Amino acid sequence: MQISLNIQDDVYKQLVNAGVDMQSKINEYLVNLVDKKDDYINSNQFQEDKAYFHEALEDIESGKARALSQEQYEKEMEAFEQSL
Repeated sequence: MQISLNIQDDVYKQLVNAGVDMQSKINEYLVNLVDKKDDYINSNQFQEDKAYFHEALEDIESGKARALSQEQYEKEMEAFEQSL
């Protein structure tokens, strides 16, 4: 697969002058992104988040809680954003 990048001229010149192998650096960066995704999926935080959302879904499905309407959601989000 081939991709193209837009790099500022001065940055490109600095990379070339420094002898940076841009192809390998980009590949390393992309592999690192994938590893970070896997790190989260395998983390305790992911398990906690998963349990939290599973419980919230069960509460909604059982009638113990109910989801907001789109209008209610938008009002609450607007109030939250204004409070920031």
